[in-house]
Amino acid sequence: MRALVLVMGLGLAACTDMPTSGVSPAAGQAPAGAQQAYFPALPTVLFAAASGTCDGPGQTLVRPSRDQVRCESLPDPESAAAIILQFNGTVENLPKLVISISGSNTAEGYLVTADNYINVPQRDGGTQQVRFPDLSVERDVRGLLTAAGGRPI
Repeated sequence: MRALVLVMGLGLAACTDMPTSGVSPAAGQAPAGAQQAYFPALPTVLFAAASGTCDGPGQTLVRPSRDQVRCESLPDPESAAAIILQFNGTVENLPKLVISISGSNTAEGYLVTADNYINVPQRDGGTQQVRFPDLSVERDVRGLLTAAGGRPI
């Protein structure tokens, strides 16, 4: 994990940044690398499982609503330094690795968006989201959503 984060921090040329939002994206409007699936109803087991796995050292569970859960993890010091330098971050508020699951009711069913990114606080007070689309991770997340009873889109 440590090596992966360091490599990600140093190889950021192909990344994108997105504004931070507390709203679940519409179907097909998810950021690059995020996965979406329709469920017949709110997948409480999926949200509970996501919440239950965020209990390691340096991890913080953020649950702003029943439809949103984020696990925020601090990267190791070397990776944090590389990310801060590459993205003009600040040492007063360190970058965090974020795994996010959000959902909303739609006419097609309950739409869940699973996303992962690095949140890099900026010196001007804003935040930059850095993403690394990876086909292997996308496949794994799509499989997880399917196993939880979702219909990927």
